[in-house]
Amino acid sequence: MATPRRIFHIYERLYQSAAEVRDFQVAKAEKVSGTVNLLLSGDRAKLLERWGEEMSEIGGVLQGTHKDPYILEATQCFYWACLFTVTGGTSWDELAFEGLAQQAAGHASLQEAGMILDQATKLVAAGVDAAKPSKLFLLWWAMDNQYRHSSLFPDRWSVEQIMEADLQEMKTRSYLRPILTEVTD
Repeated sequence: MATPRRIFHIYERLYQSAAEVRDFQVAKAEKVSGTVNLLLSGDRAKLLERWGEEMSEIGGVLQGTHKDPYILEATQCFYWACLFTVTGGTSWDELAFEGLAQQAAGHASLQEAGMILDQATKLVAAGVDAAKPSKLFLLWWAMDNQYRHSSLFPDRWSVEQIMEADLQEMKTRSYLRPILTEVTD
């Protein structure tokens, strides 16, 4: 089963090797991945913006106004949060991911999707310099907490299942195969 730590490290390795991945895709006459191009551009504001868009969508899922499945939106939010975090140089250990889950569960102001979305909107509006990576993941955990307690979802995906779905999607991308083999934890 995939873990959030492994998924984070895969995205971290992708960032570190983005130029090599681009060269690999070009050599194989493949279209260069949009993510790779974005990582090479260094546009962290775009990464933060995309995270905010996905947070809005996951909030919509939880409020019953967005029709994509929760698992898709959860993986997308995690993906953009990871990319924003690694491009800023924050490591997994510095992030203290598991502690953020506990914080989100006990944070009174993060007990409903609308309030979480307000915080996400403010975070994106504050910009790259003010947006702390831990806050992105705190809000991701808060959404996950909402999901775990919502009556809209009788059969819930575990966090590990969400990460495994992301890993399985990654396996369909040939340019990620060397990274997936390399990053096992």
